[in-house]
Amino acid sequence: MKKKILSVILAALMLLTVSVTAFAAEEGTAPAGDALQFDANGKFQILVLADVQDDYPVNEDTLQYIREALDTVKPDLVVFNGDNITIDDKAAYDQLMQPLVERGQKFTFVFGNHDVEDRSFTHEDILEIYQSYEGCLAYDADPSLHGCANHNLPILSSDGTKVAFNLWMFDSGDYIKNEDGSWYYDEYDSRVYDCVRKDQIEWYKETSKKLEAENGGKVPSIAFQHIITEEGVAAILPEIPSFLGFMGRSFENGNAYSFVPVFTRIKSGFIFEPPCPSVDNDGQWDAFVERGDVLGCVFGHDHVNSFIAEYNGIDAIMTPGITSESYSNDMLRGGRIITIDENDPWNYETEMLHFHALALKEGSLLPEITGKSIADFRLQEFLLSISEVALKIGQVLTFFVR
Repeated sequence: MKKKILSVILAALMLLTVSVTAFAAEEGTAPAGDALQFDANGKFQILVLADVQDDYPVNEDTLQYIREALDTVKPDLVVFNGDNITIDDKAAYDQLMQPLVERGQKFTFVFGNHDVEDRSFTHEDILEIYQSYEGCLAYDADPSLHGCANHNLPILSSDGTKVAFNLWMFDSGDYIKNEDGSWYYDEYDSRVYDCVRKDQIEWYKETSKKLEAENGGKVPSIAFQHIITEEGVAAILPEIPSFLGFMGRSFENGNAYSFVPVFTRIKSGFIFEPPCPSVDNDGQWDAFVERGDVLGCVFGHDHVNSFIAEYNGIDAIMTPGITSESYSNDMLRGGRIITIDENDPWNYETEMLHFHALALKEGSLLPEITGKSIADFRLQEFLLSISEVALKIGQVLTFFVR
């Protein structure tokens, strides 16, 4: 409820600103014999699906979106970016995975805060379920680390001679606990989100160094996790004095950031709700900067944000939800396509594949399944176009006001 209220407030603030001024593996080992590789043209495409956030039965419109997205993009890999299934029922996983299994689609995933919230299924139970489906590349690189299914997936060069790119998967946890094991609550009586912890960061640094040593140089990479970091917040929200923290996002280290974004910092996409990070920061972004091999970190969690913004040379890449529970805002609903070029591996391209865009394609079954007319989807397309214009105006006005 709090996120929904903040979403409405931020949307209003944005408009106000305009008006006035992105096969099973054994434990600890990567799947064998199913390596990822750039194609003959040196391309590799990833489809990111965040926040399915569904139970049983999984919404048919979500499943149809996944089918049509897979058939349209034909990705080399699908990444489920957390908050996937929220019920202890394998039948729900069966439904979610069916479109991928039918197409022989390779996939992996990270955990979100709702994946094991108040459930009897453990992280390990869920990892085992995913690994039961053909095409699953997820594994738990080190079970002693915080979370579960922290792993990396190297992408081989088109000729197969070296690792040309790498993908990092982090479990960003669910909620912080006190020393006695009880939940840590904020002043609004809400559980506080967790973050990637020091042991996971050390695992990343050591694995990164190993990849560098084995491949004769740093291996460019992209990271994936569910909960956004402080730096992802700092990329778009201006810092404010700590005593004004109640007016924005506050962190245990004393940093605070306003709820009102600096629109000129947004490279692309939109922000329709304040980012919801952990109050803790164990230095993950600093480690990325230190190692110099991560181009960007892909987040989910915030259902109606799709912005991309840079902080200290690394992009924060927000992916909105494909859930039908997006606070009645379906304009951004959809997945993110990331394209990597072996010939230019230190850069990447990305775009959104919105739900309404697929629904407007000839032959789409989404209008029939949702019961919405073509006019409904054209309206969403129009509103998105208006939002793009509003953002540009906001950026121009913000630039001159500065």
